Amino acid sequence: MASIEQVKAELAQAAAQSNATTGQIRAAIEGTEQVLSRLRAVASGTGHPAISEAIARAEQSKQRLIEAATVLQGSTQAARQYISILG
Repeated sequence: MASIEQVKAELAQAAAQSNATTGQIRAAIEGTEQVLSRLRAVASGTGHPAISEAIARAEQSKQRLIEAATVLQGSTQAARQYISILG
């Protein structure tokens, strides 16, 4: 059975990795925003359904990335809260 200190250390490592992953997701959000900017620039002056679909899917992707970052931040907070409970 793991000691409290071992559990706290593992939780801290998980929280740190979660923060790093959240940073990667934020970078993906920025990249997706750049994709959207390019698609919107190309779409100006055209009403083709394919470009509209590309924009809609990229927007959906960005929203899901935002949701993932938010949920992961909640996980980090919960892990850190448990660390504080453990003392």
